[in-house]
Amino acid sequence: MKLLTWLITIIVLAGCAGHKGTDYQNAKLHMLYIDGDGNLIDPNKKTIIGERGDLKKTKADEKAYLESILQNYLALRSKDKKLRITLFIHGGLNNFSTAVDRPGRMVDDMLADHQYPIFIAWNSDFWPNYADHLFRIRKGLNRPVLGALTSPVVLVEDLGRSLVRVPSSLYKEVSDPVAVSKSVNSVDEADYQRRVDKLDDMGFQISNSPPHVGVRSDYYTVWNPVKLGMAPLVDGFGTGAWDGMLRRTDLVLTKNIAFEGDLITEPDKEFKGPVRSADTAVTALLHRLEKKGDQQGGSYSVDGSEINIVGHSMGAIVAVNMLARHPDLNVNNLVFMGAAARVKEVENVVVPWLITRPEVDFWNLSLDPYREIGENFFYDFMPRGSLLNWIDYTFGEVNSFKDRTAGSWWNMTRLAEDIFPDAQIVDDVACYRPLRNRVHLTRFPIDNHGKWPQKHGEFADYKFWREGYWMAASAVKLDRP
Repeated sequence: MKLLTWLITIIVLAGCAGHKGTDYQNAKLHMLYIDGDGNLIDPNKKTIIGERGDLKKTKADEKAYLESILQNYLALRSKDKKLRITLFIHGGLNNFSTAVDRPGRMVDDMLADHQYPIFIAWNSDFWPNYADHLFRIRKGLNRPVLGALTSPVVLVEDLGRSLVRVPSSLYKEVSDPVAVSKSVNSVDEADYQRRVDKLDDMGFQISNSPPHVGVRSDYYTVWNPVKLGMAPLVDGFGTGAWDGMLRRTDLVLTKNIAFEGDLITEPDKEFKGPVRSADTAVTALLHRLEKKGDQQGGSYSVDGSEINIVGHSMGAIVAVNMLARHPDLNVNNLVFMGAAARVKEVENVVVPWLITRPEVDFWNLSLDPYREIGENFFYDFMPRGSLLNWIDYTFGEVNSFKDRTAGSWWNMTRLAEDIFPDAQIVDDVACYRPLRNRVHLTRFPIDNHGKWPQKHGEFADYKFWREGYWMAASAVKLDRP
């Protein structure tokens, strides 16, 4: 049992780590924090905005919270005509403290760059999500009694998965370091090399600058055998937590009252306009920002405001869901940083949306693939690989190549020609910006001096809202308090 506790603690620490120094006022004016049931949380008191069981009061309090954010935005925009909104959605393995810390670290710098940040935050930490998997959630529903009764069975299943997956876990830990060797050209490398050089000629905006080598220092501890024992445990216990995190990406936009609990009586009579009873505060914000006029009766007209959307890791999954439900957002730039969204989600949602919006640029930022493979924690006491690497080869259900993550450089460049058509026409009118000219695929070069992100959790350690960063032309690291 001590080994399992140690494992879980390491997984938590290995995620997208946060920093101390919370500024609660900035957090309240620049953040929407959503809990595991879809409720809006006050970042100062860590309590629900509204009242459990009183939907009318909750909606009113959530609306007032949003109004304070939008009023602040408009007040600042009256002084800075270039000001635009940037929605940032963080990824997995973030808890409450790491989320509320971000505004204090970033708001001043972003405002200086004419960006009004709104951080979309949710509890993607390991502990609550594994606890949901073990004790509470059954087939997507909140079943605390059934969950408690069946938790021993689920625990045995997780242990069993660890044992059954020993061969594949060990194979991954041995084969991945071999693939990094210059003398070995894996199938992934060969398929990538056949395709990547053609993308420039097809009209894609490619940033693939050298160096492509230099990861030797990552392998000084590769011989540590402990990771061989830890890899099956990460597989067995991490998969349940991953499933819980995926569930919570849906709850960022829709409260669980949509599908469980008491029915809302006459919701249309209570709530006029597009907001439905189960919509979260994030969804209410997106309705306000869509180019449809101010349909919620708010005091501040913000519909059609220019927006950049930045999704890091699992935040890209949330961003895809946003676009599917709110296609009329006035987006200038859609930025995915190490996207955990599947390639087919980009193909099925993002691409059709981009085709009809020639004003939008799509940026897909990736680590160097050898950094993805070789990312290691605690001197190889944990299995190697970035979170995307773990999703593609351990946690995720990959039935086809398009089920792989879009943030992997090899995945996206191998599929770019297929998923981004050579679209030149929008509604029978010549498109002045063809689709592929607006698709930017960026690989951050290998670097050992902190110039560029080299680990999955480092994307947001830089001034990620700047276009120079998106094209790997320049990067400025954020100060740590």
